[in-house]
Amino acid sequence: MKAKMVAFIVLAVLLALATTPVYADTAPALPHAFYGTIEVNGSPAPVGTQVEARGEGVQTGVDNNPIEVAAEGEYGGSGAFDPKLAVWGNIADGATVTFYVNGVSTGQTATWHSGEVTELNIDATIEGSLPEPPPESTGPSPGTTEPPPGTTEPPPGTTEPPPGTTEPPPESTESPSETTEPPSDEAPAPLLPPPPPEGPGGWPILWTIIGGVVLAGLIIVFVVARMRAY
Repeated sequence: MKAKMVAFIVLAVLLALATTPVYADTAPALPHAFYGTIEVNGSPAPVGTQVEARGEGVQTGVDNNPIEVAAEGEYGGSGAFDPKLAVWGNIADGATVTFYVNGVSTGQTATWHSGEVTELNIDATIEGSLPEPPPESTGPSPGTTEPPPGTTEPPPGTTEPPPGTTEPPPESTESPSETTEPPSDEAPAPLLPPPPPEGPGGWPILWTIIGGVVLAGLIIVFVVARMRAY
């Protein structure tokens, strides 16, 4: 009797595990990274120029796609921790991606392969002048501060503050004892792959595993109850 009960329990566990799908073949693909020199109309691209890769399934408007030119005539870097143009998404291996400069197609393409790092020098010819890169935000420019609510700016040509405001303390003529050191250069974080996929219908794999365990428990309870009935 005990041997039959053990056999039923083992069978129930095997059936529960069999209902849990395996997604080993759907692991997220690694990005294909690009770096190199960039020239526009025969001149090195200025600092701030945006380099972007587009194509079927390519995610744009994310970290490192587009990437800005940090040194004149160069985008990205060859170092392990240097930023690079990262191209990822739901892309078929061997697909063609096209490179854009400030939103204008250069006509230059490359073949996408997951996990590769490629040095690609871009030589673009654009009719007219190079367009300005799209603005990143509509907020105030860096280095400027807006007056706090409730305060009034003094009219031009006056030196006295308006009524209701406190005069600032007189400026000190003594040099400060401490100086602010410039921030140290920090290596940018390495590229990270996209988040892992979810199970069918949007359910995470964890919930599917929990469902299989619960199903196994119900089967075990049912088998034990039947064995006690006999």
